[in-house]
Amino acid sequence: MIRIDIHADDYGESLHASQDILDCLRFGKLDSISVLANMKCFEECVKLYREEEKEFAKKPALSVHLNIMEGHCLSEPGQVRDLVDKDGYFTVSWMKMFFSSFLPGQKTLKGQLKREFAAQIEKVRAAFPECEPLRLDSHQHVHMTPVAAGALFELIKEKGWTVSYIRDVREPLFPFLKKVSLYSTYRPVNFVKNLILNFCSRVEARRFREFGLEPMCVWGLVTSGRMDKGRVTALLPEMVRCAEKGDRKLELIFHPGRVLSEEMGAEFSQKEAIGFYISENRAEEKATILQLQCGN
Repeated sequence: MIRIDIHADDYGESLHASQDILDCLRFGKLDSISVLANMKCFEECVKLYREEEKEFAKKPALSVHLNIMEGHCLSEPGQVRDLVDKDGYFTVSWMKMFFSSFLPGQKTLKGQLKREFAAQIEKVRAAFPECEPLRLDSHQHVHMTPVAAGALFELIKEKGWTVSYIRDVREPLFPFLKKVSLYSTYRPVNFVKNLILNFCSRVEARRFREFGLEPMCVWGLVTSGRMDKGRVTALLPEMVRCAEKGDRKLELIFHPGRVLSEEMGAEFSQKEAIGFYISENRAEEKATILQLQCGN
């Protein structure tokens, strides 16, 4: 029997979003959560977690949710100038990071990424000492782009950090193709994400093995933002079979924390993503988590 991990991304994205995730933790429905270090509400979200952790039905594993897609840099802006605007807010896109992986100038970009990744990791480690050994993933899975992955693995070696988990964003495609009744509910762009990230996973496979990381696959790309009860119920058996066939842990990635419109500010720099953050679909994902019985 494979291990299934029920995971929530984006703790620390906003106070309301974080409170939604805490609600799931009180009922013991999450195995792990990812923590953002670079949003303005970070300290208040840490305080909320500490105030409420005694009410958790079980303690979650904590991951650092590396973020260069939204928010303010923790480094001096001049030291990460290719990633931010003059005010220190991140301006890069996922595709820019992907294509930059194959262009000249990678050494400079990797240096800036290492500096910012280190700052974010150290901030979460200081607030949550229990996150050792380190668990690492990223906002919008940017750590899987070759240049960011190279920076992250080099940084880990240089710092001598012990790492127990780095999210390998490898999502089986066959279960979605097999479920014809759901075709009209998929967003075509998410299939593109699936294919590109599966490519990136294969590019980085050697590094994952070198670090002795547990083989894994995820579910949460093609149905990103739509991990509701109907889809989870319909697709979970086939996802489990795919994971068992590859002898991989299966991580279900949810976004159950909804950002309120009044919480949106300059740090939410990707305007095209705002609808995703404030969507009622996040409330549906929260409801789905509260009904799940497949976690460990």
